[in-house]
Amino acid sequence: MLYGDYIKCLSQARNTFRSLARNVSAEAPDRERIARDSFAPCYDVRYQMSITASKEVFEASEVTFRRLRDMRDLTAAGTVPSDDAYAEGRMAYEEALGRLRSAMRQDLGADRASLAD
Repeated sequence: MLYGDYIKCLSQARNTFRSLARNVSAEAPDRERIARDSFAPCYDVRYQMSITASKEVFEASEVTFRRLRDMRDLTAAGTVPSDDAYAEGRMAYEEALGRLRSAMRQDLGADRASLAD
C-alpha cells in the first residue's frame, strides 16, 4: 500500500535524524552524508504519491515531505535536540505528519462508521 510505504519511509528517515542529532561525535561530512542518504528513498515514494494519491493527501504529503526535509537540513548542519531550531522543526514536522495521517485515513474511509452497525 502506497500510503503505508510513504509513512514508513518518512519514519525511517526521521528515526535516523533523531539518532544523528543525538550523536554529537559525528563529523560534519559524515553527518551530512548520513542525513542525505537516509532521506533519499523518500523521493521515490513522493513521486508515486504525486500521481496516485488524492489531491488532499498529496497536498498534505508535500507539506510533510518539506518539513522532514527541513529536519534533514538541520540535522546535517549539526543541530542538536536541545536547540530551539530543532524543537521547532520537530514540532512542525509532527504537526504536518498528523495532518497527513488524517487525510490518508479520510481518503481510505478508515474513520467512517461501519454500515453493518
